[in-house]
Amino acid sequence: MHESQPHLFDMQAYMPHGQCYLWQSDLLLLHTVSDALIVLSYYSIPFAMVYVLKRRQDIQFGWVYWLFGLFIFLCGTTHLLSIWNVWVPDYWASGLVKLATAAASLTTAVLIWPLIPKILAIPSQSQLMAANAALAKEIDNHRKTERELRKLSLAMQYSSSMVIITDHQAKVEYCNPAFYRITGFTEQEVIGHKANLLKSDLTANEIYDELWQTLNAGQDWHGEFLNRKKNGDLFWCLESITPILDDDNAISHFVSIIHDISDRKDSEEIIKHLAYFDPLTDLPNRALFNERLAQSISQARRHRTEFALLYMDLDRFKNINDTLGHLVGDKLLIEVGKRVTACLREHETVARLGGDEFAIIGLNLRTATDAGEIARRVIEQVNQAFFIDDHQLFIGTSLGIGVYPADGENSETLIKHADDALYQAKQRGRNKFEFYDASANALSLRRVTLEQHLHQALARGEFQLRYLPLVALPGGAPVGVEVLLRWHPDIGEVQPDEFIPIAEDSGLIVEIGAWVLRTACRDILTLPAAAGLMLAINLSPRQFKQPDLMNRIDAILAETGFPASRLAFEMTENMLMDNLDAAIAQMRAMKSRDMRLSIDDFGTGFSSLSNLRQLPIDTLKIDKSFIDDLHAETGDACIVRSIVGLAHGIHLQVVAEGVENERQTAMLGALDCDLAQGFHFSAPLNLAELRGYLETGRP
Repeated sequence: MHESQPHLFDMQAYMPHGQCYLWQSDLLLLHTVSDALIVLSYYSIPFAMVYVLKRRQDIQFGWVYWLFGLFIFLCGTTHLLSIWNVWVPDYWASGLVKLATAAASLTTAVLIWPLIPKILAIPSQSQLMAANAALAKEIDNHRKTERELRKLSLAMQYSSSMVIITDHQAKVEYCNPAFYRITGFTEQEVIGHKANLLKSDLTANEIYDELWQTLNAGQDWHGEFLNRKKNGDLFWCLESITPILDDDNAISHFVSIIHDISDRKDSEEIIKHLAYFDPLTDLPNRALFNERLAQSISQARRHRTEFALLYMDLDRFKNINDTLGHLVGDKLLIEVGKRVTACLREHETVARLGGDEFAIIGLNLRTATDAGEIARRVIEQVNQAFFIDDHQLFIGTSLGIGVYPADGENSETLIKHADDALYQAKQRGRNKFEFYDASANALSLRRVTLEQHLHQALARGEFQLRYLPLVALPGGAPVGVEVLLRWHPDIGEVQPDEFIPIAEDSGLIVEIGAWVLRTACRDILTLPAAAGLMLAINLSPRQFKQPDLMNRIDAILAETGFPASRLAFEMTENMLMDNLDAAIAQMRAMKSRDMRLSIDDFGTGFSSLSNLRQLPIDTLKIDKSFIDDLHAETGDACIVRSIVGLAHGIHLQVVAEGVENERQTAMLGALDCDLAQGFHFSAPLNLAELRGYLETGRP
């Protein structure tokens, strides 16, 4: 052991370098190959690092990589010199290289430690991947948000509604194209200005106060404005305003969405007008009339004033409407409405209630007689001629007047009493006006009472028949009888001119008329002396218009066995003129059964000669009003002579009604009248009296 130690430190034994390899060739090969492989490996590392640094300019602390590459390169160089020194010993070169390697390694070692915290702060690959994933998600969300914002932007851009965005002071920051298109303003005229540039001053200030109270409370506001465009045109807006809050919950902006609802408002006005105004005359209808009547009552009650309600309808309108057509009738109603309106003062109302019925509200009466002045003006205007479609038309009007509060303190009572007064005016001759009074109310109550009793009259057997003889002129021989209806209820006898209109209006006249025809046929067949006499029956308008009239008549004739050829039906001119074509068809059906037809009260209706010529009739009955003052020097004589001449000219018989004395009889004979009836020959007779009259020839 001690002998070997001097040998270990004896450098001379190894010199020159590489001589030891001469002793063993395998050792030389081992060192040479190993150093060569180490040199190649060392040299590849710096070149790889240089390649990476060239490709990645973003690598942090690149100088460290350069320094470390230099260190590795020098390490490789030392091994290269080791191979070189085997054959060419150059220990100074090797020492210098090793010195440089030592300096590089020392520098690297000194500088690398302060960099370790910074290098550790560089995200790892997993962190980078997570960050990349988060970034990708954020980018995707951003793109989605961008797409949504683009859609919202396009929606606002192409919306037909107006959109305005203002700051918290209501200064406009944005308007969409619809706003400029609808209002006519330009961007320069709007942006930076107050949003009230559309204000028309026609919207109540209370609405604006409510708007700002709502918005300042942070709530949405919805409402309507009447705004004005740049050119001055007004238009209705339905507006929704939403306040936008910032992070501090303070209002930063307002967003307004505005819809132009002018068309809808126009439609609403049209619908409202149709709901409250008559489409023909453009006068208030019944609905608006009821509202204004209620307002008038409220105002009159508050101010302790009087006003009048006038109910009116037109006399003879139905005849014009039916003979000249509904178009002429409609135009006539329009003109009547204009004339009545012209008779009224401002704030007074005339309404069309339906058909030819009108109502007038006359306000602020000094006395009740002021209502009479209104009625007189209306009658005077309506009585003047109307010129419509080349026709000169004359009509009249009747009015009933109720005065608040004397005649009623509520709408229902006032309307009823005005209607009662109208009925009274018609009963007293038409073309006049009547104030409501107790007697008118009594008549109305009596009418209701009579209608109630009429419903039970047939069942109770309260009707009776009377027969008025019809005689030939000259001589006075009976040729027929006219059937007259009498009613004797438990409330006392009621005259035909009172109960027959009620039966007609209520529809009871149809069953009553069937009873009259059946009973009269049976009665006449019980009288041997009545063989060959004509039986005249009056037909009411409602009866005549019954579709099954002929079936009813045929059934009664078959039941009683009375011959149709001895039956004569009497009708008035006016009821035939209601529908001339239908009337002619009905009359022809009667004539086909050999029945005779008469026009009753001829001369008092409104038929024309051309219409008269078309009717399949047999007889004209001259109204009693022309017979009463029948003298040679009177106009009535001329009328009767004309009627007789006309009737004979078209092969009709003439009957004079209401003959009461010999002088009238002689005059009718001189005028060549065919038949007559009246108290001069006989009063109406019951069946027993008729039997005696026919058997004795004396009434």
